[in-house]
Amino acid sequence: ESGDHPATEVLYTQATSAVEQEELGQCSFCGRKFLCTRLEKHANICSKSQGSKRKVFDSSKARARGTELEQYRQWKSSESPQDEPPRKSNWRQKHESFIQTLRQARQVQHVLSKGGKVSELPPLPPVENPDYVACPYCSRRFAPKVAERHVPKCKTIKNRPPPPPQRRR
Repeated sequence: ESGDHPATEVLYTQATSAVEQEELGQCSFCGRKFLCTRLEKHANICSKSQGSKRKVFDSSKARARGTELEQYRQWKSSESPQDEPPRKSNWRQKHESFIQTLRQARQVQHVLSKGGKVSELPPLPPVENPDYVACPYCSRRFAPKVAERHVPKCKTIKNRPPPPPQRRR
């Protein structure tokens, strides 16, 4: 078996003798240790590879290259705004609203269990979503994207019914 690969055996013998004689040098780029005879060649290659960072390969981009999908992605990315500011979190207000709703539901259940009428309870306060935008023409409230569609249409309506009555708070 040792006759099949004499070069490998010679290198192994050299390496073990070099370790014993401590003829190893350390690469200044990667810190690995090599025989002094191989260190110079390694350092040349290592310096070139250390200077350049490889880009991350995106296989979906490579597959889409030269197809209609590539054109669609370019069109879609130019259409959507990339720098949308993050919306402010209003979790506390939503949480308080949720707790209030649960309390009101318990009151209704309590009245019903005693045989009372729900109509005898005071009216429920309106639940307003702070994320919604009020239309300046009809005073209705919409989600932001829906409001963008609604407001121009509402502006051009000629025979507009009166705005809904404002609820008491």
